[in-house]
Amino acid sequence: TGAKTSGFGKIGQVVQTVKTDTFSTTSESFTDLTGMALSITPSSATSKILIKTSLSWGGSKNVYGHGKFVRGSTDIFMADSGGGNRISSTFPMEHYNTDSAIFNCFVASSEFLDSPSTTSATTYKIQVLSNDSSRTLYINRPENDNNQSYIGRFTSSLTAMEILD
Repeated sequence: TGAKTSGFGKIGQVVQTVKTDTFSTTSESFTDLTGMALSITPSSATSKILIKTSLSWGGSKNVYGHGKFVRGSTDIFMADSGGGNRISSTFPMEHYNTDSAIFNCFVASSEFLDSPSTTSATTYKIQVLSNDSSRTLYINRPENDNNQSYIGRFTSSLTAMEILD
């Protein structure tokens, strides 16, 4: 019948990195999110890699953060910028204009089925930026990080799963 019976659509391997410490940036250019990179070696050049992230983040009032997936040095799963000053990215991290926003953390998540077409070790990472150098984007904590029982610290993860063909 010609139907594939070996491995098709099965998960070949799973690699994950978990970030438990904090990170902050005021950079208006994409910068590597420390601790959020991993390497996976596909067993076949036709395998696909499912990339998933869950990022806990907080920030200054009116921070408009952006995140993106990067394979090696290549941006992947990016939006069309639409021209002008718009920022092309994978997922948003945006605060509303409320005074209580500095006490909150939120979750940004995204996933993408990539086709790296290689059997070489492939590195995936996350990069983030803040919309304004006077506004800080934080990972795994809110902006207000004082020692109160209502303030939390959180975790983030990046996962890569090989999908066999």
